[in-house]
Amino acid sequence: MKKALKKTYITFKEHTPKKAIIRLLIAFAFYLDSNQTYNKIKRFFCRLMNDESFLYKKFFDSFMFVLVLMSVGILLYDIKHEIHPLLEDFDYYFITGMFLIEYIIRVWVYNDIHKIIIQEYEEATFLGREFSLSKVLKEIIAKKWEYIKTPFAIIDLLAILPGYRPLRIFRIFVIFRLFKLIRYVRSVNTFIEVLANKKFELLILLLAVTFVTFIGGAVIYVFEAHDNPKIHNLFDAIYWSLITVSTVGYGDITPVTDEGKVLTMVLIIFGIGFISFATSIIATAFAEKLEQLKAERVVREAKSMENIYLICGYSNEAEILCERFKKENQDFIVVDINEERVNQAVMKDYIALKGDVTNKEFLKKLNFDNISKIFVLTNDDIANAFIILSLRFLKKEIIALANDERNISKFQKAGASFVVVPTSVTAILMAEYIGNPVTFEVIDAILTEKKNAVIDEIIVIENSILDGKIIGEIDFDKYKLLLFGVLKKEGSKLLSETFKVSEKHFYFNPPFDLKLDAGDIIVVMGYSVSVNYFKYLVERSSI
Repeated sequence: MKKALKKTYITFKEHTPKKAIIRLLIAFAFYLDSNQTYNKIKRFFCRLMNDESFLYKKFFDSFMFVLVLMSVGILLYDIKHEIHPLLEDFDYYFITGMFLIEYIIRVWVYNDIHKIIIQEYEEATFLGREFSLSKVLKEIIAKKWEYIKTPFAIIDLLAILPGYRPLRIFRIFVIFRLFKLIRYVRSVNTFIEVLANKKFELLILLLAVTFVTFIGGAVIYVFEAHDNPKIHNLFDAIYWSLITVSTVGYGDITPVTDEGKVLTMVLIIFGIGFISFATSIIATAFAEKLEQLKAERVVREAKSMENIYLICGYSNEAEILCERFKKENQDFIVVDINEERVNQAVMKDYIALKGDVTNKEFLKKLNFDNISKIFVLTNDDIANAFIILSLRFLKKEIIALANDERNISKFQKAGASFVVVPTSVTAILMAEYIGNPVTFEVIDAILTEKKNAVIDEIIVIENSILDGKIIGEIDFDKYKLLLFGVLKKEGSKLLSETFKVSEKHFYFNPPFDLKLDAGDIIVVMGYSVSVNYFKYLVERSSI
């Protein structure tokens, strides 16, 4: 900033009032650009006005919604009744004042004036010309006018006028306070957005209705101008034509000639066609918007969850995994590029989203801060490898599915933490069944949780009944559990050892002198009720 100020003094050698104002203007622009507090405040208000995902915006919209309803109620009541002076002051000073403050804030956050000044200064310095104050003012006004002339900005401005009570004619603008509700109600905004996406089709429909209405009015006017006492001019004829085309039919004007009756039947047929066409346009627009709304809902749900598992590809293996996670109440999101597979996941009440996880724009929508593990489970090894490469920068644990054993090393080099080969696992189980059928039955019962037999992990919580205990001191038989092994965290050691484990190490059938520390994981087998009860005891003892 000091360097910039120094340049301004070099550029402006004459000490005229105009030059002094320009110097101050440039200095102030650089000050705002570098001021963290100002930028933080402006970002806050910008999100408050425009960011639907911002928590405080929901409260602000609800607050403004209530103010609009209160102001409309006061103004409507005031038409035929005398309102209390305090209520009148509340409407004039507080409600109208809030509307005015909101309008000013929206104009302020629409763009950065100081950036326009800095841009002109840098351009003038680079080209060796004088700073053009008039050019800056024109661009500032043009940018602000760009927002002021938008429909919502006009509604906001006109909604302020009813608060000026000396001119009662302004109260007709109370209708614009009702229009302000559109800004704060998300469903209405969605409806308007859907119609805006089909504005070309709706414009064509409007032109067709206008054309048929005018032709119908002109024809009925020719046929019945002298015979029908209710048609006094062309406006009456066009009014009747529009009512007929819309199939409303008030009955205040009815044809009296045979030609007029035939024309009525023709217009009704046209009207039914127009209504059908309009219905199909809106239905198609909402069907297209529905997918986007579903995706937004999934993203919102993901932001509210913690410790999420991301499942890329809804394959047969992924389906089994999802069932397991659902039983364990583990939060997860299924992402697949195939719409049919996504619908299959949704039908099972899973949170699923259609998208390509290798696409940067799609990745920005997901909140990866809450994702703890990534499962890459498509049936295509090439696609799996590409997904692993695309997601390795997240530095999350990646478990991948490989359909060919030769790709295991490739997946690991790409960034996979663990690789599963279904064919190898199936072959091992088949061999176990042939050689040791009883053992296979045991394994099958454990994996499929038959007879409530489960293998589960229990984390050693700090200050719990497991923390600091030696394996030999824990009576697993008492809890009807069988200890399989212990996964020690980094820096652990056996009591009989003098060296520390430099990385995680799994002890299968651990020795009795192995000490448990907070963060270690023990793997036990038993009935689900026994495992759940032991987990409860561990968690309760840590409190």
